[in-house]
Amino acid sequence: MTTSPRLRLSWGGATDQGRVRANNQDAMYADWGLFVVADGMGGHQGGEVAANLAVRAVAKAERGSVSDLRNAVVEANRLVHETAIAQPELHGMGTTLTALAVDQHGEGHQFVVLNVGDSRVYRYRDNQLEQLTEDHSYVAELVRRGEIDDEAASVHPYRNMLTRAIGVHPDVEIDEWLIEPAVGDRFVLCSDGLTNELDDSAIAEQLANTEDPGVIAKALVAAANEHGGRDNSTVLIVDVQAEPLTDNDELREVAEDNSVDFGHKEEEPLDASASATGEAFEMQPHASTIKQRSWLYDQVRISLGAALITLVLTVTTAAMVITIGWYARSGYHVDVVANHVVIQKGRAGGLLWFEPTLEQWTQIQISELSDVDQSRLANSGHMSTLNEAQSFVATLQTRQFGGEDGS
Repeated sequence: MTTSPRLRLSWGGATDQGRVRANNQDAMYADWGLFVVADGMGGHQGGEVAANLAVRAVAKAERGSVSDLRNAVVEANRLVHETAIAQPELHGMGTTLTALAVDQHGEGHQFVVLNVGDSRVYRYRDNQLEQLTEDHSYVAELVRRGEIDDEAASVHPYRNMLTRAIGVHPDVEIDEWLIEPAVGDRFVLCSDGLTNELDDSAIAEQLANTEDPGVIAKALVAAANEHGGRDNSTVLIVDVQAEPLTDNDELREVAEDNSVDFGHKEEEPLDASASATGEAFEMQPHASTIKQRSWLYDQVRISLGAALITLVLTVTTAAMVITIGWYARSGYHVDVVANHVVIQKGRAGGLLWFEPTLEQWTQIQISELSDVDQSRLANSGHMSTLNEAQSFVATLQTRQFGGEDGS
């Protein structure tokens, strides 16, 4: 009896804010048959909101065919664009979006790849890494036209300028490819926080390992941080495997091992194992024949005094800034962004130049809450721990779906 392959997908992912950025504006989603990565842009919170809105719009849309996925990306563009118009604080936000999905309506085994922006999809096959998507950036256009080479592109001052993004305009042009997967393929979805730090050969070297996808994804993110970590980096890896199947069985795809490291921000310190050593010098007193202070001696004393005062003021100012920053960033509060209830880290409304950052996005919409719960939300106040904020949100969600009147 002949056998046919049965696709078996396994996947894993990781994301990190990097060494420079104050927050993570990347988002990703992984579930059977659909994998998405987005890299937000625009203001302190705009990028986070845009990426989350886009990914969630694609994740909850109809799936299974190329047209379903295309319509989902169009809907994501509409949602981000209209939200940016309706919320002045989010004006100008946008996001890249790249997606890999199983085309259930296609002949045989087919994947569809859709892309807007400069996040990428790679395929690693037979020890060769191939970029399947094309970057929608000004510098990438110059490379494709042959005006500059890859080396010049890597240091070009406009290398981060996008020519296409989700939510920037009312309509969006979407690149689309149909891919025939083969057993042993390893697909990589990633934001430019990875590709700006690692070249293709360094990425391929990690992908050559036979570790689980999640282990490789974390290793790539760690490598991006080791090479500078100047941006958020997100990596989602999908492996194509196969199991034997008899002709009497129905051909179908089975996905397993869907443990993805969603939105995880590494809290471990960076490697600081390198240490500096030096000799200790002792200043020995010596006799001097100078009986009176010279003008130069006085000037040196004055300069040293001024330097000491400056140092004290600098240290004091730094201590004050650190203290204010700690106070402004301590604790959590529940707020509303783009009509959704969210958990933010820091003081409500911010303090001086320390603004709160998005900690957790929820599906609860403010318009769906009762007047009583909206009042409770408005008066929820400051919360010392994330668990306290999550418990408050869980109560709102229970009341929302439980039909309580909030009395």
